[in-house]
Amino acid sequence: MRLDLLHLLSGRSEPKPVSLLEVTPPRTGERTLLGVENLLGSIAAPEPFSLELAGDADGVTLMTRCLDRQVVRGQLAAHYPQAVVDELPDTDDPLRLKEGEQAWSITLRSDGPEYVPLHMYRDDDLLDPGSDPLLSLLGALSAPAEGERVVTQLRMRSLGPGWAQGYAAKAFEQPLPLQPQPTAAASPERNHANGGIAAAFLAVAVLGAVQGYQWVQAGELWKTVLAGLGIVTVLGLAGWAKARWQRNRNRIHDPALVKEKISRLAFEADIQVTAILPATDSRRAGRKRARQLLEPVATAYRHFEHPLGARFAVSRVRPVIPEPERLHPSGSGLLDSRSVIGVREAATLWHPPGEKDE
Repeated sequence: MRLDLLHLLSGRSEPKPVSLLEVTPPRTGERTLLGVENLLGSIAAPEPFSLELAGDADGVTLMTRCLDRQVVRGQLAAHYPQAVVDELPDTDDPLRLKEGEQAWSITLRSDGPEYVPLHMYRDDDLLDPGSDPLLSLLGALSAPAEGERVVTQLRMRSLGPGWAQGYAAKAFEQPLPLQPQPTAAASPERNHANGGIAAAFLAVAVLGAVQGYQWVQAGELWKTVLAGLGIVTVLGLAGWAKARWQRNRNRIHDPALVKEKISRLAFEADIQVTAILPATDSRRAGRKRARQLLEPVATAYRHFEHPLGARFAVSRVRPVIPEPERLHPSGSGLLDSRSVIGVREAATLWHPPGEKDE
């Protein structure tokens, strides 16, 4: 018997089985975003779960993937007593690859300060037929041909009730009036600053070139290579920092939006969109078809962005091997912030369509 020392030291128990539930809403009856918000708040737990939409040639299916199916099933039954909730076997899991199939994926993350929201619709916004922004997403998910399917996973992990304590002051700041941005001709100070930065970059490059030439003449080529790599790295980081600073320095957030976001539960979350295709003649053909399926879905998610709040950062299309058991959202990079989605935002991104829209 082999002992896994890392497993013992971490204190983790054996992984729990993951259940996939298909949710079929009733044909009639009132469906509200508040109901979905209450549902998500009731199942918020340290364990992650996923809200999913699966589209193929036959239509779109609402699903949820979770660790504790008894809790989730019970809350679904409480909030949607007339809905049919079925547990799907592994053979019906749309993320399970069949022989010869290939998968391609993109990931969407909420980009911006975690205390500002995506567009949060209200029930009154969805009263008119066709007003639900989810319809454009359902339309994009209806594009797969026979043998193809696209699955969106809103993977979430609760941040707990105290996630926004550090942002409370931002909800009570006085909104600043927007100042018109000066043009290049009308802002000599800005031009002078940009000229100074460019001159500094040029000076570093020239000094590096002179010193490198001297090392080459002395036969110390390795010093030249290391110095060149160092200069390129420093200049690249400086350019990235300058661009990030310019993007954020004039960003003004409405305190009302901040208050609306931080007054509710929130999740660390991302959206993974996976296209599963039958075997193709070449990898290039598979990537091309995957783009044709994934890019309209990413465009449909743009309807949920807020001009003064958060937007989606979309990754490139990449080949993947789906992991149906993975529920955790992807971690943030070294220089990126968390992707935080509030409970009302999550309800907007995943909910049964209204009776008239269906």
